[in-house]
Amino acid sequence: MKENLNPEIRGYIKTRSVLNIPCKTIFSELCDVYGPSNVSRATVYRWYKKFKDGKFDTKDDPHTGRPKSAITSANISAVHNCIKEDARYTLQDLSHIVGISSASVHEILTKHLKVKKICARWVPHLLTDAQKAMRVQAAKKLLQKYKNCSNKRICELLTGDETWVFYFEPQRRVDNKQWMRKGQERPIIAKRSRSAKKVLYSIFFNSSGPVVQIPTPNGRSITGNFYKNSVLKKVKQVYEKRRPATGLRGICLLHDNAAAHKSQVVQQFLEEEKVVQLPHPPYSPDLSPCDFFLFPRLKKMLSGRGYTTKSSLGSAIFQFLQSIPVADYAAAFRQWISRLEKCVSVNGEYFEGLH
Repeated sequence: MKENLNPEIRGYIKTRSVLNIPCKTIFSELCDVYGPSNVSRATVYRWYKKFKDGKFDTKDDPHTGRPKSAITSANISAVHNCIKEDARYTLQDLSHIVGISSASVHEILTKHLKVKKICARWVPHLLTDAQKAMRVQAAKKLLQKYKNCSNKRICELLTGDETWVFYFEPQRRVDNKQWMRKGQERPIIAKRSRSAKKVLYSIFFNSSGPVVQIPTPNGRSITGNFYKNSVLKKVKQVYEKRRPATGLRGICLLHDNAAAHKSQVVQQFLEEEKVVQLPHPPYSPDLSPCDFFLFPRLKKMLSGRGYTTKSSLGSAIFQFLQSIPVADYAAAFRQWISRLEKCVSVNGEYFEGLH
């Protein structure tokens, strides 16, 4: 039986006692409404006697007992000073330093100091003030041209970059999550390591979809000559088929500041083809459509799948690039413009993960 009565029942007992209704009758009425298992005879009689004695407060009398001596202003201040000194202290560390229980430390942190422990935000690079300024400067320059631009202007954009693709990419744990009922046995999956074999791919796309995917031969690296002769010239061939009259002329190319991209032979080739190079600040993968849009989707698609030959891997990449809706490619450039605006709004800081 319950020893404590809810305020509604206490109020009923108070009202009926004032009307001089016998306690036996009140108890019987309460049992009819709430059931005998939910109403204690002794508790009803105790509250009835209290009200008859002229004590009409329906709240419980304050309980005596040991006070929470650990939650003091001195201990709150001590915990506060500790986390100011080193915010990575654990509950056990703080408990040992301050000399109170972990439960008391937790209560001080959450209820009094109103803090919570979170993981550090990963960023690609610790930016200097000069690098932040360069990001803002480049973003503002691009926004002057592309903010609220037409679809025709978006169609002029071309972007590309290099990425390593492994013959086998382990499946991510998040991809194995399943809805299960309570008591069901948790599924298991064998853990496999990423393969050692990999291929460096150069992939280019525009708002209409993929343009080229070029694997780097084994033992070769991306040099200026390779980038010009094996990548950009193939991009040129594709554009000459799509736009026989103009080819690459007037195309706006967005690629990063890799040494091969900025080599003299590449700069000369792009100048001869009348290609406009868009500014891209260093250490800015968050402003590259390849890095925030295409490559993460590619790695997710390849997750858990294994390939035995370079040709089978290349075929899978080609099919994946073709499977992405054209609207998604165009949306990636709109998202790029939105990211430029965010970059400016946070003064060049990395904005992903910021509140």
